[in-house]
Amino acid sequence: MQGHTSNLQLLKKQLDRTFKKEKDRQKAHATSSKILEDLSTNNTLLGEILRSNLNKRNFFSQEHYPVLAFPICASEHYELIANVWIPLASKSTEYSTKSIHHHGPMLLTTVTAFGPGYFHYLFDRPVRDESESNVFSMKVLAANQHERSTSLFVDQYLPHCPMYPEKLSITYALWSNSIQKQLLSRVKRLPFLRQHSTLLRQIGKKIGLTKALDLKLETYLDYYPANDHFCGVKEREEVEFKKGPIPDRASSIINLLQETKNEDLLSLCEKDLLANQSLGEQIKERCLNLVSKAKAGTEIESRISDGVHFGFEKANFTHDQIKASL
Repeated sequence: MQGHTSNLQLLKKQLDRTFKKEKDRQKAHATSSKILEDLSTNNTLLGEILRSNLNKRNFFSQEHYPVLAFPICASEHYELIANVWIPLASKSTEYSTKSIHHHGPMLLTTVTAFGPGYFHYLFDRPVRDESESNVFSMKVLAANQHERSTSLFVDQYLPHCPMYPEKLSITYALWSNSIQKQLLSRVKRLPFLRQHSTLLRQIGKKIGLTKALDLKLETYLDYYPANDHFCGVKEREEVEFKKGPIPDRASSIINLLQETKNEDLLSLCEKDLLANQSLGEQIKERCLNLVSKAKAGTEIESRISDGVHFGFEKANFTHDQIKASL
Protein backbone atom coordinates (compact mmCIF):
# COMPACT_ATOMS: atom_id res chain seq x y z
CA MET A 1 0.00 0.00 0.00
CA GLN A 2 1.46 3.34 -1.09
CA GLY A 3 1.75 6.21 1.38
CA HIS A 4 -0.46 9.28 1.22
CA THR A 5 0.76 12.02 -1.13
CA SER A 6 0.38 15.47 0.43
CA ASN A 7 -0.82 18.59 -1.35
CA LEU A 8 2.71 19.98 -0.99
CA GLN A 9 4.21 16.97 -2.75
CA LEU A 10 1.66 17.18 -5.56
CA LEU A 11 2.32 20.90 -6.02
CA LYS A 12 6.08 20.36 -6.25
CA LYS A 13 5.59 17.60 -8.83
CA GLN A 14 3.45 19.89 -10.95
CA LEU A 15 5.95 22.75 -10.84
CA ASP A 16 8.93 20.43 -11.42
CA ARG A 17 7.17 19.00 -14.47
CA THR A 18 6.30 22.46 -15.79
CA PHE A 19 9.81 23.91 -15.51
CA LYS A 20 11.42 20.76 -16.89
CA LYS A 21 9.10 20.67 -19.90
CA GLU A 22 8.96 24.39 -20.69
CA LYS A 23 12.35 25.93 -21.47
CA ASP A 24 10.85 29.38 -22.01
CA ARG A 25 10.74 30.81 -18.50
CA GLN A 26 7.87 33.21 -19.21
CA LYS A 27 5.74 30.37 -20.55
CA ALA A 28 6.65 28.28 -17.50
CA HIS A 29 5.40 31.10 -15.30
CA ALA A 30 2.17 31.42 -17.30
CA THR A 31 1.46 27.69 -16.85
CA SER A 32 2.44 27.80 -13.18
CA SER A 33 0.14 30.74 -12.51
CA LYS A 34 -2.85 28.58 -13.46
CA ILE A 35 -1.65 25.85 -11.11
CA LEU A 36 -1.30 28.34 -8.24
CA GLU A 37 -4.64 30.00 -8.98
CA ASP A 38 -6.37 26.61 -8.79
CA LEU A 39 -4.71 25.92 -5.43
CA SER A 40 -5.24 29.39 -3.96
CA THR A 41 -8.43 28.36 -2.14
CA ASN A 42 -7.03 25.03 -0.92
CA ASN A 43 -6.96 25.56 2.84
CA THR A 44 -5.46 22.12 3.39
CA LEU A 45 -2.41 23.12 1.34
CA LEU A 46 -2.03 26.33 3.34
CA GLY A 47 -2.17 24.33 6.58
CA GLU A 48 0.54 21.98 5.27
CA ILE A 49 2.75 24.96 4.38
CA LEU A 50 2.38 26.43 7.86
CA ARG A 51 2.96 23.10 9.59
CA SER A 52 6.02 22.29 7.46
CA ASN A 53 7.71 25.56 8.46
CA LEU A 54 6.67 25.60 12.12
CA ASN A 55 8.22 22.14 12.45
CA LYS A 56 11.60 23.66 11.57
CA ARG A 57 13.90 24.44 14.47
CA ASN A 58 13.74 28.08 15.63
CA PHE A 59 11.42 29.09 12.77
CA PHE A 60 8.92 30.61 15.18
CA SER A 61 11.44 32.14 17.57
CA GLN A 62 13.64 34.28 15.33
CA GLU A 63 13.89 37.90 14.24
CA HIS A 64 12.02 38.83 11.09
CA TYR A 65 11.44 41.20 8.17
CA PRO A 66 8.08 42.99 7.72
CA VAL A 67 6.79 40.35 5.31
CA LEU A 68 6.85 36.87 6.87
CA ALA A 69 8.25 34.25 4.49
CA PHE A 70 7.17 30.60 4.59
CA PRO A 71 9.20 28.60 2.01
CA ILE A 72 7.06 26.06 0.14
CA CYS A 73 9.26 24.21 -2.34
CA ALA A 74 12.21 24.76 -4.69
CA SER A 75 14.35 23.22 -7.39
CA GLU A 76 17.34 24.39 -9.42
CA HIS A 77 14.80 26.13 -11.70
CA TYR A 78 12.49 27.96 -9.30
CA GLU A 79 11.62 28.81 -5.71
CA LEU A 80 8.08 29.12 -4.29
CA ILE A 81 7.43 31.05 -1.07
CA ALA A 82 4.28 31.96 0.85
CA ASN A 83 4.54 35.64 1.80
CA VAL A 84 2.43 36.84 4.71
CA TRP A 85 1.53 40.54 4.41
CA ILE A 86 0.77 42.09 7.80
CA PRO A 87 -1.51 45.16 7.92
CA LEU A 88 -0.64 48.34 9.73
CA ALA A 89 -2.21 48.76 13.18
CA SER A 90 -4.36 51.56 11.72
CA LYS A 91 -5.46 49.24 8.86
CA SER A 92 -4.51 52.07 6.48
CA THR A 93 -3.92 51.03 2.87
CA GLU A 94 -2.37 54.38 1.92
CA TYR A 95 1.28 53.43 2.40
CA SER A 96 3.79 51.34 0.46
CA THR A 97 5.26 48.27 2.14
CA LYS A 98 8.69 48.95 0.66
CA SER A 99 10.44 51.04 -1.97
CA ILE A 100 9.53 50.83 -5.65
CA HIS A 101 11.96 48.14 -6.78
CA HIS A 102 12.83 45.61 -9.45
CA HIS A 103 14.56 42.23 -9.23
CA GLY A 104 17.05 42.41 -12.08
CA PRO A 105 16.77 39.36 -14.38
CA MET A 106 14.41 37.53 -12.01
CA LEU A 107 10.80 36.71 -12.94
CA LEU A 108 8.05 36.81 -10.33
CA THR A 109 4.54 35.38 -10.38
CA THR A 110 2.33 35.85 -7.33
CA VAL A 111 -1.15 34.56 -6.53
CA THR A 112 -3.17 35.78 -3.54
CA ALA A 113 -4.19 32.77 -1.47
CA PHE A 114 -5.76 34.42 1.57
CA GLY A 115 -7.27 37.76 2.51
CA PRO A 116 -8.16 40.76 0.34
CA GLY A 117 -4.64 41.12 -1.05
CA TYR A 118 -2.81 44.40 -1.58
CA PHE A 119 -2.97 47.24 -4.09
CA HIS A 120 -0.10 46.90 -6.54
CA TYR A 121 1.72 49.25 -8.92
CA LEU A 122 3.67 47.91 -11.90
CA PHE A 123 5.90 50.34 -13.78
CA ASP A 124 7.67 50.40 -17.12
CA ARG A 125 11.46 50.45 -17.10
CA PRO A 126 12.78 53.67 -15.53
CA VAL A 127 14.20 56.36 -17.84
CA ARG A 128 17.08 58.33 -16.37
CA ASP A 129 17.26 62.11 -16.65
CA GLU A 130 20.60 62.68 -18.37
CA SER A 131 21.22 65.91 -16.48
CA GLU A 132 20.91 64.33 -13.02
CA SER A 133 22.31 60.89 -12.20
CA ASN A 134 19.67 59.67 -9.74
CA VAL A 135 16.54 61.27 -11.26
CA PHE A 136 14.19 59.00 -13.20
CA SER A 137 10.79 59.08 -14.87
CA MET A 138 8.48 56.06 -14.89
CA LYS A 139 5.13 55.17 -16.44
CA VAL A 140 2.53 53.01 -14.73
CA LEU A 141 1.73 49.83 -16.66
CA ALA A 142 -0.88 48.59 -14.18
CA ALA A 143 -2.36 49.70 -10.86
CA ASN A 144 -4.94 47.44 -9.25
CA GLN A 145 -5.95 45.31 -6.30
CA HIS A 146 -4.18 41.92 -6.20
CA GLU A 147 -7.32 40.03 -5.18
CA ARG A 148 -7.63 36.45 -3.98
CA SER A 149 -7.11 33.75 -6.63
CA THR A 150 -5.74 36.24 -9.14
CA SER A 151 -2.20 36.04 -10.47
CA LEU A 152 0.22 38.87 -11.07
CA PHE A 153 3.37 38.67 -13.21
CA VAL A 154 6.38 40.95 -12.78
CA ASP A 155 8.80 40.71 -15.69
CA GLN A 156 12.55 41.15 -15.46
CA TYR A 157 13.78 44.67 -14.66
CA LEU A 158 10.24 46.05 -14.24
CA PRO A 159 9.81 48.04 -11.00
CA HIS A 160 6.77 47.35 -8.85
CA CYS A 161 5.40 48.37 -5.48
CA PRO A 162 2.94 46.58 -3.14
CA MET A 163 0.95 48.76 -0.74
CA TYR A 164 -0.15 47.73 2.75
CA PRO A 165 -3.26 45.51 2.82
CA GLU A 166 -6.31 46.31 4.94
CA LYS A 167 -6.26 42.84 6.46
CA LEU A 168 -3.77 40.01 6.72
CA SER A 169 -3.10 38.57 3.27
CA ILE A 170 -1.03 35.70 1.90
CA THR A 171 0.51 35.39 -1.56
CA TYR A 172 2.28 32.46 -3.16
CA ALA A 173 5.36 33.97 -4.82
CA LEU A 174 7.09 31.99 -7.57
CA TRP A 175 10.63 33.08 -8.48
CA SER A 176 12.93 32.04 -11.30
CA ASN A 177 15.69 33.42 -13.46
CA SER A 178 14.51 34.76 -16.82
CA ILE A 179 17.15 32.61 -18.53
CA GLN A 180 17.64 28.91 -17.94
CA LYS A 181 20.99 28.48 -16.21
CA GLN A 182 20.99 25.06 -14.63
CA LEU A 183 24.65 25.05 -13.71
CA LEU A 184 24.63 28.56 -12.23
CA SER A 185 21.41 27.80 -10.35
CA ARG A 186 23.04 24.76 -8.75
CA VAL A 187 26.18 26.74 -7.87
CA LYS A 188 24.21 29.60 -6.31
CA ARG A 189 22.20 27.20 -4.17
CA LEU A 190 25.35 26.05 -2.40
CA PRO A 191 25.14 27.06 1.28
CA PHE A 192 28.34 29.10 1.15
CA LEU A 193 27.17 31.24 -1.76
CA ARG A 194 23.72 31.77 -0.25
CA GLN A 195 25.19 32.83 3.10
CA HIS A 196 27.87 35.09 1.63
CA SER A 197 26.10 36.67 -1.36
CA THR A 198 26.88 40.24 -0.19
CA LEU A 199 30.59 39.48 0.12
CA LEU A 200 30.59 37.76 -3.28
CA ARG A 201 28.95 40.78 -4.90
CA GLN A 202 31.77 42.98 -3.56
CA ILE A 203 34.44 40.54 -4.74
CA GLY A 204 32.69 39.90 -8.04
CA LYS A 205 32.43 43.61 -8.77
CA LYS A 206 36.21 43.94 -8.47
CA ILE A 207 37.14 40.90 -10.56
CA GLY A 208 34.29 40.98 -13.07
CA LEU A 209 32.48 37.79 -12.07
CA THR A 210 29.10 39.17 -11.04
CA LYS A 211 27.65 38.86 -14.53
CA ALA A 212 28.79 35.26 -14.78
CA LEU A 213 27.45 34.36 -11.34
CA ASP A 214 24.31 36.44 -11.90
CA LEU A 215 24.38 37.91 -8.38
CA LYS A 216 21.85 40.65 -9.23
CA LEU A 217 24.41 43.48 -9.16
CA GLU A 218 22.49 46.51 -10.48
CA THR A 219 23.19 50.22 -10.30
CA TYR A 220 19.64 51.07 -9.24
CA LEU A 221 17.26 48.48 -7.84
CA ASP A 222 15.16 50.85 -5.73
CA TYR A 223 13.29 54.12 -6.25
CA TYR A 224 11.07 56.51 -4.30
CA PRO A 225 8.77 59.40 -5.32
CA ALA A 226 10.04 62.98 -5.10
CA ASN A 227 7.52 65.58 -6.35
CA ASP A 228 7.45 65.34 -10.17
CA HIS A 229 10.01 62.56 -10.57
CA PHE A 230 11.47 59.45 -8.95
CA CYS A 231 14.85 59.19 -7.26
CA GLY A 232 17.01 56.13 -7.65
CA VAL A 233 18.71 54.62 -4.61
CA LYS A 234 22.22 53.40 -5.37
CA GLU A 235 22.82 51.57 -2.10
CA ARG A 236 20.11 49.07 -1.24
CA GLU A 237 21.12 49.34 2.42
CA GLU A 238 19.40 52.76 2.43
CA VAL A 239 15.97 51.17 1.98
CA GLU A 240 16.45 47.65 3.34
CA PHE A 241 14.64 46.98 6.58
CA LYS A 242 16.45 45.52 9.55
CA LYS A 243 15.07 42.46 11.30
CA GLY A 244 12.40 43.14 13.90
CA PRO A 245 12.06 41.78 17.47
CA ILE A 246 11.07 38.16 18.11
CA PRO A 247 7.91 38.97 20.13
CA ASP A 248 6.51 40.94 17.18
CA ARG A 249 7.11 37.94 14.91
CA ALA A 250 5.50 35.66 17.48
CA SER A 251 2.43 37.91 17.67
CA SER A 252 2.10 37.99 13.89
CA ILE A 253 2.47 34.23 13.42
CA ILE A 254 -0.05 33.52 16.19
CA ASN A 255 -2.46 35.98 14.55
CA LEU A 256 -1.84 34.20 11.23
CA LEU A 257 -2.77 30.83 12.77
CA GLN A 258 -5.91 32.33 14.29
CA GLU A 259 -6.99 34.09 11.10
CA THR A 260 -6.48 30.97 8.95
CA LYS A 261 -8.14 28.63 11.49
CA ASN A 262 -4.92 26.72 12.17
CA GLU A 263 -4.87 27.13 15.96
CA ASP A 264 -3.94 23.45 16.30
CA LEU A 265 -0.41 24.48 15.24
CA LEU A 266 0.05 26.66 18.34
CA SER A 267 1.55 23.63 20.09
CA LEU A 268 4.40 23.68 17.54
CA CYS A 269 5.08 27.33 18.43
CA GLU A 270 5.23 26.43 22.11
CA LYS A 271 7.50 23.48 21.40
CA ASP A 272 9.89 25.66 19.41
CA LEU A 273 10.11 28.24 22.19
CA LEU A 274 10.79 25.65 24.89
CA ALA A 275 13.52 23.98 22.79
CA ASN A 276 15.31 27.23 21.92
CA GLN A 277 18.28 27.35 24.29
CA SER A 278 19.70 30.62 22.90
CA LEU A 279 16.55 32.66 23.53
CA GLY A 280 16.67 35.11 26.43
CA GLU A 281 14.40 34.18 29.33
CA GLN A 282 12.39 37.39 29.25
CA ILE A 283 11.69 37.11 25.52
CA LYS A 284 10.87 33.40 25.89
CA GLU A 285 8.41 34.08 28.70
CA ARG A 286 6.81 36.90 26.78
CA CYS A 287 6.30 34.71 23.71
CA LEU A 288 5.08 31.72 25.75
CA ASN A 289 2.55 34.03 27.38
CA LEU A 290 1.26 35.03 23.93
CA VAL A 291 0.86 31.36 22.97
CA SER A 292 -0.95 30.60 26.25
CA LYS A 293 -3.36 33.49 25.71
CA ALA A 294 -4.06 32.32 22.16
CA LYS A 295 -4.72 28.76 23.38
CA ALA A 296 -7.19 30.21 25.87
CA GLY A 297 -9.06 31.95 23.06
CA THR A 298 -7.64 35.47 23.29
CA GLU A 299 -7.23 37.13 19.90
CA ILE A 300 -3.60 38.17 19.34
CA GLU A 301 -2.95 41.16 17.11
CA SER A 302 -0.27 41.06 14.40
CA ARG A 303 2.50 43.61 14.79
CA ILE A 304 4.44 45.76 12.35
CA SER A 305 7.56 46.91 14.22
CA ASP A 306 7.24 50.70 14.10
CA GLY A 307 10.56 52.45 13.64
CA VAL A 308 12.06 49.21 12.32
CA HIS A 309 9.63 48.16 9.58
CA PHE A 310 7.66 51.35 9.03
CA GLY A 311 8.16 55.12 9.02
CA PHE A 312 10.89 55.59 6.40
CA GLU A 313 10.69 58.29 3.73
CA LYS A 314 12.28 56.22 0.97
CA ALA A 315 10.34 53.04 1.69
CA ASN A 316 6.92 54.04 3.07
CA PHE A 317 5.15 56.60 0.88
CA THR A 318 1.54 57.16 -0.19
CA HIS A 319 -0.57 56.68 -3.31
CA ASP A 320 -0.69 60.47 -3.74
CA GLN A 321 3.10 60.75 -3.59
CA ILE A 322 3.44 58.10 -6.31
CA LYS A 323 0.84 59.80 -8.52
CA ALA A 324 2.47 63.22 -8.06
CA SER A 325 5.79 61.81 -9.32
CA LEU A 326 4.44 60.35 -12.57
